[in-house]
Amino acid sequence: MSLILSYDNHASPWEPIRGQEIIFESRLNLLAWEYGYRYRLDICTTSGMERVEFVRTLREARFVGMPARKTGGLVKFFKLYNDGTLKRHQW
Repeated sequence: MSLILSYDNHASPWEPIRGQEIIFESRLNLLAWEYGYRYRLDICTTSGMERVEFVRTLREARFVGMPARKTGGLVKFFKLYNDGTLKRHQW
């Protein structure tokens, strides 16, 4: 089971994050950590929709990210830490 959040359409998935959004992202990461989620996937599909999914295991991360990657989407994979920070991982 994963926790899914959807964002509005963005002009570019590589837009820099602003100050207030950083605080929101950290709180969101801490909340997911408290609920037992250990990994975060930022998924951007070819249609421009972006969503964030939190998963508990590496197996779930592969299962969730594989369909988006097969259709040409971009999937960023992160490991959550207990202070709300992220570390980028590779498949």
